Amino acid sequence: MGRSNKCGKQTKVSRPKSKKCSKRSDIKFGSSMKAKRFIKQKLEGQSIECVGGINGALGPRLQESGCCNAQDLACKLRGFTKRNYLRYIMKESHANVRWAMDSYESMKKHCKKHGDCGAEVKGRKPCIPLDC
Repeated sequence: MGRSNKCGKQTKVSRPKSKKCSKRSDIKFGSSMKAKRFIKQKLEGQSIECVGGINGALGPRLQESGCCNAQDLACKLRGFTKRNYLRYIMKESHANVRWAMDSYESMKKHCKKHGDCGAEVKGRKPCIPLDC
């Protein structure tokens, strides 16, 4: 409640604020060494496990669902909103939010840097998943 001062009035006690991170922006997604390597390389011919946030357990699960390589995942990114992309990754590969966000940020940064993921790229074949 409070303390009494010399006059008998109640004063409010201030508690020290906790040092917990209250901002979500403190968490950096897509900043691992794996994600940085993926961002530097071209998209074509890369395995799905090269994408940041997708490890050896999630890769085969995504391959079973029809995403054979990183280019197929870029097609998913193009066709979905951020929310739907995260839902897709979490549902198909049983990834947690951290891994899903890592893969989203990694793909997004790659596409922004190279420009090889957008629908406006000339000569790009339509996104039709191939057999693995």
